[in-house]
Amino acid sequence: MTGLWLALLLAAQGGTPVPRSVTLFDDAVKVGASKIRTLDVDLPVEPARIVCTYEVLSGGSGVRVVLLKQEDAQRWLRGEAHHVEASTPFGRGGAFSHRPTEPDRYEIVLDNRMEGRGPAEVHLLVRLLYGESDSGPVRHAEPRKGLALVWSSMLLFAAIAATFTFHFKQSLDRQN
Repeated sequence: MTGLWLALLLAAQGGTPVPRSVTLFDDAVKVGASKIRTLDVDLPVEPARIVCTYEVLSGGSGVRVVLLKQEDAQRWLRGEAHHVEASTPFGRGGAFSHRPTEPDRYEIVLDNRMEGRGPAEVHLLVRLLYGESDSGPVRHAEPRKGLALVWSSMLLFAAIAATFTFHFKQSLDRQN
């Protein structure tokens, strides 16, 4: 039965290429107190999306991850004007997704300068996705919006249940 579903799925896909993923980095990285750490990313000629997620495993109040072209990273380090391709805010975890317009040499910068009280150990996962359509940036849901959605759903369910109960009770009262 599973084979039938797999065959139907492949047939429905037609000639659409299946996205493939190449993991460039999946490891813990140490970033010193009030320091930054850079990692090189060479983007080949074939169009690809860079997907990066991170989680602070220990230390610091949070780091941020920035994607820059190599020349812009050098400008940033010298304190000059530069262009940021993608970035996360300072935090204990986060992600970004970016499809560069041209192949080039890029750098991922882990920035631990927010408070800089101590070193941070960060689990970093960097992947290249090939052959996928433009799906937009990766975003995390805001906790307040999630809570509002849950509570409004529960209130709607309670209102529907109360209305049904009221009408059901009236129907029973009419029959007796």
